[in-house]
Amino acid sequence: MRNTFKVLFYIKKTAPLRNGNVPIMGRITINGQCTQFATQLSVQPELWNVSFSCVMGRSALATRINEQLTRIRLRIELCYNRLSFEHGAITPVMVKEAYRGLNFDQEMVVAFFKRHNEEFEQMIGISRSKSTLYKYQCVCRHLESYIMHRYGCRDLPFRKLDEKFVPGFHAFILQEQCRKNNTGWVYMIALKHILSLARSRGYMAKDLFAGYRLKSESVFRNYLTIEELNRLIRFQPRNRTMQIVRDAFLFSCLTGLSYIDICGLTADNVLKETNRTWIRTKRRKTGAIVLIRLFALPEAILTRYATVSARIQIFELPTNCWCNKCLNKIMLLAGIDKRVSFHTARHTFATTITLSQGAAMETISRLLGHTNIRTTQIYATVTRPRLDSEMEHLSKRIDTLCSDKAWLSTQHSGTKKCRNSL
Repeated sequence: MRNTFKVLFYIKKTAPLRNGNVPIMGRITINGQCTQFATQLSVQPELWNVSFSCVMGRSALATRINEQLTRIRLRIELCYNRLSFEHGAITPVMVKEAYRGLNFDQEMVVAFFKRHNEEFEQMIGISRSKSTLYKYQCVCRHLESYIMHRYGCRDLPFRKLDEKFVPGFHAFILQEQCRKNNTGWVYMIALKHILSLARSRGYMAKDLFAGYRLKSESVFRNYLTIEELNRLIRFQPRNRTMQIVRDAFLFSCLTGLSYIDICGLTADNVLKETNRTWIRTKRRKTGAIVLIRLFALPEAILTRYATVSARIQIFELPTNCWCNKCLNKIMLLAGIDKRVSFHTARHTFATTITLSQGAAMETISRLLGHTNIRTTQIYATVTRPRLDSEMEHLSKRIDTLCSDKAWLSTQHSGTKKCRNSL
């Protein structure tokens, strides 16, 4: 397909300069996509000819600006022709960056990924989280290993990426690195973001993920039963670390708060009413406000660790990774034969504490701070006792609605005659 290429100059009336001039801007359009750039030139608004995209008149100033605009246009056309020859499919951003002097042939994949991670790290605590940064850093290391494994070098120019790059990296993650399908899915989503970002900046013309389907597997979400929770409550921790990890985990099981949200709890999040205590906090992940009334046990735990300062965290927990290691030691010592993580507490809250006790899915979703009820359906599992209870209740209703004693007695007597004849 032939590209439709056009360069247009216009003035930016909404951003006048101190001397009364307005900037002259340029727009590059290719197949309906466009990008703007500054020409570093300016002119009086009344001197600009919109129809011909030039300065009116034959003054020395008008002649000089029009000549400069002509040179800019010619340089952009040269960049466009060169990129069309070298890359085939190109974008307006690629032409703009080439005009600005960027060498696309030298832009490297891993180097670009690492720069992204450095920029990402600067936003930690503002709009980004450490856990997401660790994910990107991990994917970057795997990508570097894959390039070395397949191409025999530490980095690769974007121009050398082809349709085999994405499925090749996916297979490398699952087979060579022995990662599970869902882990590979998370890694590929991260790579897709990086390549999309590179494409938006003009380093790539083609979307390598176009037509490549990514799908996660539905897996069993572990949770603790009431009996196991009681074992955990009766367990006597060996040291202070085990004590606080066990208590924070129980607090999460009975409130549904995640590890990061529990770490951020202060006295400001505790609301006291007559004979009632509430936790009001904002979920770090989704930004949703959650309001949770405390049961007797989590309230007792809160009282044990509560502080009066709004700046001091109530639970001074170690890292999430260390908590998970500690929790599995606690489970072993408490006689609970399950491998858990701190996140298991949220599944326990959704399944054992709320859904199994008759709470509606909409209520559970609100308590967990989910923005989509489908996410809650992943967390909450219908247990066998709940299923038996629901079916028993349904059975009584159906038997009442569809009851014909005479017909039933006939069927029973007929059954007995058949058995006697046998």
